[in-house]
Amino acid sequence: MTNKPADVDFTIVLDMLRVVGHIYLQMPAAVRLTLIALSLAFIAVGGYYRVQSQRSGERLDRTKEGWPILIGIRLLGLLTVGSTAAWLWRPEWFQWASRPISPGLRWIGVAGFACAVAWLMWMFRALGRNLTDTVVTRRDAHFVDHGPYRFVRNPMYTGVLMAAMSLGLALGTWLLPVVGSAVFTLFALRTRTEEKYLIERFGSQYRDYMQRVGRFFPKPPAST
Repeated sequence: MTNKPADVDFTIVLDMLRVVGHIYLQMPAAVRLTLIALSLAFIAVGGYYRVQSQRSGERLDRTKEGWPILIGIRLLGLLTVGSTAAWLWRPEWFQWASRPISPGLRWIGVAGFACAVAWLMWMFRALGRNLTDTVVTRRDAHFVDHGPYRFVRNPMYTGVLMAAMSLGLALGTWLLPVVGSAVFTLFALRTRTEEKYLIERFGSQYRDYMQRVGRFFPKPPAST
């Protein structure tokens, strides 16, 4: 008889933990709708600048990236975009990759994703018709060192990494940060080839730029 109350209390504790875990696994509707709105805004702005950049009809040789990187980036990119869209549409499909996370932390992830979207939109605006999805430059490309390019040489790749990490927090998953990190790694490998073509195009202007500005993250201020 003396053990029964303890057994009852232990059962109650387990039930409470299950309830709390269930609540923390559920994505608040406001979080989901905000992420959808931000994603649609990004697609609209990115699509606009993508169309504008291709109005010249110029064909770009994407094989200059190297086939492994060319295929790897696009497959992982499709996986990231597709899984994010499916997650926002049917979160229950991804319970296997979900982890309990508080609503407050989810909103921090939403804020981070909003910053990533704003950063990438800023990048689109600064790059304008220079925009490409490969390493070679367009015939009429001009040198860009304003907007987010004042702080990093590859703001698109930085923004992609920021978006993946923020979505992982907002959605409560390890999956998107892992896939996003893999995409970023391939971008980093591709950057060596990309910057070779930029040096060929812009010469000492780009070399000086490399000395002043970090590749993916801002350089610390020079000590005096």
